[in-house]
Amino acid sequence: MSKDSVKLLNFWPSMFGLRVHYALDLKGVSYDYQEENLFNKSKELLEANPIYTKIPVLIHNGKPICESLVIVDYIDCVWPGSHKLLPEDPYEKAVARFWADFGDKKLYDAGSRLIRAMGEEHKKAGEDLKWALMKIDEALGTIAPGKPFFGGDAMNFADVALAPFICWFKGYQKVGGFVLPGPEEWPNLYKWVDAVNSVDAIKISTPSHDKIAEFAEVIRKRVIGAA
Repeated sequence: MSKDSVKLLNFWPSMFGLRVHYALDLKGVSYDYQEENLFNKSKELLEANPIYTKIPVLIHNGKPICESLVIVDYIDCVWPGSHKLLPEDPYEKAVARFWADFGDKKLYDAGSRLIRAMGEEHKKAGEDLKWALMKIDEALGTIAPGKPFFGGDAMNFADVALAPFICWFKGYQKVGGFVLPGPEEWPNLYKWVDAVNSVDAIKISTPSHDKIAEFAEVIRKRVIGAA
């Protein structure tokens, strides 16, 4: 739909890069994609993000935008369309930003430690991940009772930020030994997962859950081999 030059630099299993994919696809923005090798980063990536030299990077008309939540915010401003991700109401906007940040500080941290850590630290990571998912279940029931998304009937900023973690659940279970409680314990979370997975724009870029689990297994083996 957009005639602008839009390009995404990313590494396929990255939940941070998936946020950008999801935002662009929900908006119907056409874009080019460049897969990055994180062990041999492209000159374009290093020049586009010289501070952190990390993916994802969105390049819009030659100008780079870095950091996933910053990029999603940018996309929402540049291509508002009929599907706004950030609510207009200041309080609702603050709540959406809070839960997006929660994904970075709690979900990603716990999931990463679960795959990489050993012994007591590994056990603690599993407990932390369960706590984080429980809080998301509770938040969904409070913020949007009876609705499938944080945004109510449609995905908003918080949904886009948290949804990429869904495809990592199988990896957390297979590699990290995480046991995901059933829908009777977390009904809101399961309803949300089903709703996210049914969105056509989400299906476009979401990698196979099995492939993600295999990737997580590779990470775990490298950690064990280096220990």
